[in-house]
Amino acid sequence: MTMLTSGLPGIRTGDRAQKPRVRFRIAGTNKYLHLSGAGVTNGTQYAWSGTKAQARVLRDRASGQGEDWPFKAVKRIEVMG
Repeated sequence: MTMLTSGLPGIRTGDRAQKPRVRFRIAGTNKYLHLSGAGVTNGTQYAWSGTKAQARVLRDRASGQGEDWPFKAVKRIEVMG
């Protein structure tokens, strides 16, 4: 006898919900923080992307070294597409 079930079986992957990711952009421009964490890039192809906590570390590190920080954090979803 074959038992048919409806619906999909639950799959446990162990993945936790992803934290929202942000990018750093110079306000009013298309210049983003480079994925290396230093310098700028035009557009998002080579732009840095990370969590808000990682973004704060980069900003605080630059500030602690007396570097200018012209970037503003924007949600990744705002710059997609």
